Amino acid sequence: MLNKNEILQIATAQLSLDYNFNKNDLLSKNNIIVENILIDGRRIYDNDGCFLKILCFNGKAFIAADSKILPWCKEKLLTTDAAWLSEYPKLKSIDNKLKAFGHEIADIHHYYLPKITNTDIKTPFSIKWYEKAEISQFQNDNRFGEAFAFDKNHPDVLAVAAFDVDTMLGMAGASSDSDTMWQIGIDVFPEYRGKGIATTLVTLLKNEVLNRGKVPFYGTVETHFNSQNVAINSGFFPAWAELYTKIL
Repeated sequence: MLNKNEILQIATAQLSLDYNFNKNDLLSKNNIIVENILIDGRRIYDNDGCFLKILCFNGKAFIAADSKILPWCKEKLLTTDAAWLSEYPKLKSIDNKLKAFGHEIADIHHYYLPKITNTDIKTPFSIKWYEKAEISQFQNDNRFGEAFAFDKNHPDVLAVAAFDVDTMLGMAGASSDSDTMWQIGIDVFPEYRGKGIATTLVTLLKNEVLNRGKVPFYGTVETHFNSQNVAINSGFFPAWAELYTKIL
């Protein structure tokens, strides 16, 4: 079982591949601004190679940018406090500059890492586990937009579902977003929400991912308070945020 320090070390190593920085950069007083180079071992999503992406982590912003916008980033963002980077005036300034190059902010998510292993888990419903080969049966089931990715770059590798006799209540799934880190997503069907099912499933899946020597992580957005509470109640803590861009 990984401890908290090991989890942070693994996450830091992964983020350094994603954003082209090294351990020494973590000691810098200023933000880190580099060219967005695609490094082997990075997490690959649909925004891979985007014009600008920003990671807020460990009290700093790690900015990976296209060479065209690098000078502006160094002038305007080098000393910006990463803790306040998501304030609207700052985001508006970034977005306005991006539009001059034919790009815009696409999304901002924040992410959670596990801090504890919950051992005392009450499950007032039955549980069923699904390994990688069994997950494909759900590919055309539109109830699982969060639990599963069905993407070759981050394949679904493990899932756990809650049942009341033969009725499925919800499903949590983990995708292998890198060799070391698996992302957790959760879907609870509308009529069964508010009963603690999401927290139970995410907790069970988090514990099992840790048991398998991988780091589970969980992502959501600023205003999705139900999702944030699931993460916190399942033993996660907020660890970093990411911004990425798209073509106009």
